[in-house]
Amino acid sequence: MEAYDVDAYAILDPPAAVSVPEGASRAEDAAPPPTTAVSGNGALRVGNDLDQSHHKTVINYKHESIVLADEEFVAQISSAARVQARTGRGLQDREALQRLADNYVPPPGLLVEAAEDERETAFQILQRRRVVLIGAEGRDCGQFAAAQRLGFELQQRNPQLVVREELSDEGFRLHADALLVEDDPAAVLVDLRESDDVDVRGVRQDLVGFTEALERHSSYLVLIIPPGMTRAFEEHFPGRVHVLGKPSSAAVFACHVRGIDPDALVARTSAAQSLERLWPPKVKEIADAVSDRSDRDEDPDRVLRDLLDDELHSRTPALRKQIRDKQESGKPEWLALLLAASVLEGAPPEHIVEASDQMLARNGLNAERPVPLLQLSPHARLGQLADEQFEHFDCDTRWFRPPGFGARVLGHFWREHPDLRAPMLDWIGELPAKVRDLDSDELDQIADRSAELAGAGGAGIAIKLAQQWAKTTAGASDRTTTSNSPSDRYRRSIAVRLLTATGIDPSLGRSVRGKLWEWSRRGNADLQLMTAEVCAGIGQSFPRVALTRLKHLANADNAHVREAVRNALRQIGNQLGASRFLRYVSEWFDSAPPARLRLLSDGVSAVLEELNEEVEADAATSFWRRALATMPPEDSCSAVRSWLRTAAQVGRDERNSMVESLVRATDSNPFTIAYLLRVVAVGQASSALGALADDPLTEVVHLLCTRLDEVDHAWSREEPS
Repeated sequence: MEAYDVDAYAILDPPAAVSVPEGASRAEDAAPPPTTAVSGNGALRVGNDLDQSHHKTVINYKHESIVLADEEFVAQISSAARVQARTGRGLQDREALQRLADNYVPPPGLLVEAAEDERETAFQILQRRRVVLIGAEGRDCGQFAAAQRLGFELQQRNPQLVVREELSDEGFRLHADALLVEDDPAAVLVDLRESDDVDVRGVRQDLVGFTEALERHSSYLVLIIPPGMTRAFEEHFPGRVHVLGKPSSAAVFACHVRGIDPDALVARTSAAQSLERLWPPKVKEIADAVSDRSDRDEDPDRVLRDLLDDELHSRTPALRKQIRDKQESGKPEWLALLLAASVLEGAPPEHIVEASDQMLARNGLNAERPVPLLQLSPHARLGQLADEQFEHFDCDTRWFRPPGFGARVLGHFWREHPDLRAPMLDWIGELPAKVRDLDSDELDQIADRSAELAGAGGAGIAIKLAQQWAKTTAGASDRTTTSNSPSDRYRRSIAVRLLTATGIDPSLGRSVRGKLWEWSRRGNADLQLMTAEVCAGIGQSFPRVALTRLKHLANADNAHVREAVRNALRQIGNQLGASRFLRYVSEWFDSAPPARLRLLSDGVSAVLEELNEEVEADAATSFWRRALATMPPEDSCSAVRSWLRTAAQVGRDERNSMVESLVRATDSNPFTIAYLLRVVAVGQASSALGALADDPLTEVVHLLCTRLDEVDHAWSREEPS
């Protein structure tokens, strides 16, 4: 395994989206979407929201917008989940960081000194030492939001600086050549809360050398350390550890609640003491839920009391008793309906009922149905859930109350009924094929609930389901055979959504990303095609992770896989911008086989054809230096041709700069100059560059040849006699 293949910094915010009942407006008629845990360790909470306008799915994760948009909608078939804009993880969106700062209550000592405290603030440490280590008493105390806030503060002082998260994968190390990009200053955020002891020790050993590299790259590091490790890091790096304090929960609540007088609400409900027991992430979640449900005409006093009661006094014992009562009284249909509704929450009654029948069949409980005239309607059968002992399900909207209860039902069955786990997984895996006419929202719901189930049961759940959904209809799964038919693309998009969600989850991501890496090198064609589409979705926020896997997929035998890689490169390049893309994609040159170089040439050409910004000279020169030294003429010709075509369409100053990038890339080496002249000659001979004698492209080619001739002669004159 090559060292550069192990991307020890890795990857979503797990998207979790739910559908809105057909014909209902999201704000007024539909029941509220759930807010539930995805990570099994409780560190990750997901609040769902969805907007289907303009073929975009807008997902709120931790109340941060993620937009997944299909590249094409053909009969409502999507080929991949594309991330158009993301905040919260990976490359940070500037507007999102501004929004965070506007609604953030800084804890004492983060930005401003605490009263009677002369110690340096976290920001002062970061400014002076370029490194700050963030500790806290628990795992979910708002550490990542604090890191983002520090990054925003740095960016305010240096607008050229990017704020970027690098997730720690197995074997993660602080290596400057992997985490820092030349001429691209960054505030790098690294979260070690889910790292094992070996990786934490490795990071601690690397920290001194990495700090020196930060100075050279004009960059900064905000490192979130695991709870309980504060003293160990303080001993090795005195003065660089900041233990995160807790701001006023009342202030956090007031900052995030909308349309309600927060002070009056807290006073009426006597909630102040209960709120103060919670850390900011949970307080924000409660404030957002109160606001959303109040918008739907629910009583905010009751909502706040219920949410605090639910948080501080779990309702799991009540759910356990209700399920046991149904089991003891022999009500399997009620239990199957409950499970089906939890997976397909918000779906039409007939789909929930059909899924329920599939679960009964999985348990060997296929009951004889009466003649059609005497059969109960799906709505009537679903009405069994709304009995006097169980008030958490609305049969009209098919939503659970309170939000998040449906996901809790699914997780409860998984945790407390181990004999049901295998049938549940088989059942969920077959739902897209067995339940007829599921629409895209319902399939997305299946994927998102599966991601939440993986939070309770481990990454193996997501991997198994994704493998099942990625198979072609005929079940062909060898290295050379796959399918891009509408039905196969549709079902594969569920797997892409699931792996995009779990691949970036702090507790699940390592295993999922490891499996994606394995499939990129040795998977069958179905799995490789799915992997390429996942990489397209995560590439903007985590380009290293995506490009490491895509470079191996470039060697795939299957044409569909190679085309998906080509599309992913174009998409990632357009999202990152040409300069950053050229820097990141340089790792493709390492030990590159011909197939990879050919796809790289195609991908770069596609990015350049859609170029709408100036390319930084250093990034261009560095890329072309490696390209001219590595690519065979037939491949480099295509990329150079696209570069020159782009140069022909820009202003004269930028045109000269683009030509000079190629000239500098030769390093005045006569062999490289001759090679580049040959590449240009190949392009001219193909009529792609020399069709018109007086067009701008011919002028650019002439300028390049003139400059190469000047450099070559200058080099020759400097040679000793």
